[in-house]
Amino acid sequence: MPVNKNALLRYRIIDSCLTNKQRKFPTMEFIIEKIEEQIGTTISPSMFSKDISQMKNTYKAPISFSRENKGYYYTEEGFSIREFPLTHDEIDALDYSTALLHQMKGTKMFQHFENAINKVIEGYRISSILGKSESQILQVEEPVHPENSQWLEIILKAIVEKNLLEITYQGFGKEEKVHELSPYLLKEYRNRWYVIGFSNRAKNILVMALDRINNLAISKGKFINDPSFAADDFFKYSFGITQVHNAIAEKIILSFTPLQALYIMSQPLHHSQKIIKQSEDEVQIQLEVYITAELKMAILSFGPEATVLQPESLRNEIKSTIQKMNLNYR
Repeated sequence: MPVNKNALLRYRIIDSCLTNKQRKFPTMEFIIEKIEEQIGTTISPSMFSKDISQMKNTYKAPISFSRENKGYYYTEEGFSIREFPLTHDEIDALDYSTALLHQMKGTKMFQHFENAINKVIEGYRISSILGKSESQILQVEEPVHPENSQWLEIILKAIVEKNLLEITYQGFGKEEKVHELSPYLLKEYRNRWYVIGFSNRAKNILVMALDRINNLAISKGKFINDPSFAADDFFKYSFGITQVHNAIAEKIILSFTPLQALYIMSQPLHHSQKIIKQSEDEVQIQLEVYITAELKMAILSFGPEATVLQPESLRNEIKSTIQKMNLNYR
């Protein structure tokens, strides 16, 4: 049965009474008095009994009554609903999961996650307390390919511990190759995970899709720190996941119809986006990015609602692509 916020508060007060070493074996009357002092309302002995029963069901709380001492106590030394005992492996898993969540730190979304993490650590089991499965109260986009994440834990641990990885990688339409990779960064983009690191084979920093990795293992070789790599700047001019070595970012000017512009202004295409002109007929924006296939695909996806104004080379490429597309429908 779902439990409300007041009930959760009562459970915590009961727990604090049972774990108070200065006053062992608190009586029902004593605990009820403490509850009423803190919540400001009266509770009946029957409600207290129900709370004890619910704590046993939800938290597996080992609560018992001592006839000799005429009070309640935990039969398990050190138990508390605030405690969250973990094995070493579980602590590692929680550490790495928290590291992923910290990518969103400072956002309202992260604050919600942070609150949820605290509740789990303090013993609140969502499915037991709310009477609902987690998916009924929080849904996230499911990965298109579950295999995207099978290497996540190993790679994240290698980044933290600076371990060299031996990766058997096969790009789209290419032969399988083995890379010794010093991993620096994990990045998620459009439901796919990528690892960025220095490849001994390529003698350069590469971006590898996790779902294109056929095998992965810890290597005994030396981890290489590339001083030129800066995680915050590596994708600064990238539109999407593509990073172009030795390329120069270009200023792209796009014109959007007023209706489409409403979406573009609320959901910027890139962090460099600037509005340089706004009228009743159009909105012009400027981006500073590398010209890549991803950028061209994004522009084409807007159809007649978007027009490339600059640079001329990109304008001509988009124009040529549209002309070829038109031939398909003759």
